Amino acid sequence: RAAREAGAVIRQAWWSGAESEVKATKSNTVDLVTETDQKCEELVASVILGDFPGDRIIGEETSGSEKYDAPGAGPTWTVDPIDGTTNFVHRFPQSCVIIAYLEGGEPCVGVVFDPIADELFWATKGGGAYLENPHLSSPLRLKASSTHTLARAVVSMEVGYGRDEASIALVSGALAKIMRTGVRSVRMAGSTGLNMAYVAAGRLSAAFEHGDWERGKGPKIWDFAAGKLIVAEAGGVTRDLLGGAGELDLMGRSQFSACTAELAEELLELLQ
Repeated sequence: RAAREAGAVIRQAWWSGAESEVKATKSNTVDLVTETDQKCEELVASVILGDFPGDRIIGEETSGSEKYDAPGAGPTWTVDPIDGTTNFVHRFPQSCVIIAYLEGGEPCVGVVFDPIADELFWATKGGGAYLENPHLSSPLRLKASSTHTLARAVVSMEVGYGRDEASIALVSGALAKIMRTGVRSVRMAGSTGLNMAYVAAGRLSAAFEHGDWERGKGPKIWDFAAGKLIVAEAGGVTRDLLGGAGELDLMGRSQFSACTAELAEELLELLQ
């Protein structure tokens, strides 16, 4: 309900053309914030706290760029009101609302809602991952692709917000390595949440984004907590991009997901 209500606000702003001005920037001049971001996070928080007043919320707009405390054992929600704000500002249809519910520091419910396409991706721990959209009479259970080699893969990567030489070298180097394998195709769509949902849905074979706290770059917990569960429940895998075969670190600043363990191993070996 919270995701759909926030999505309605995004959709109205999108189609009315009202959101043409950037309200502020965060880490640098390409890390954007709009009034709709802030309005949607407040709306989602009010819905959640209305039903669960004692729960903790870690939100993108309220937590800012500071390093936040890790989710503890208690009930915690992560919220990204508009993942893909730059896309939203420029009317590129790849933005979403991301909400995850965690217990014991791990996601139990994950939701990614694309309000422009009206597609709702969701999962519950142990209950599977599903897609709802106007073309489906009932929720469609998601199954990640069986692709196990880069030669047959469509991979999504992101340039991120870094414009320094080190960031440019990292992204361009990774792209060159992947292209040399004869990969089927590479995408850069600008939304971590949708990238991970698309891996779960079989639309992408893998998706990743570099980052770390030291450089202050990369996605954060509200970008990938929901996706981690959705990918896993669809039969895919998530990994720590910086740590080899380890699980995706919710307190890290990088994201890696793939449809199969074989593809994950091949791509990680290439990137590390």
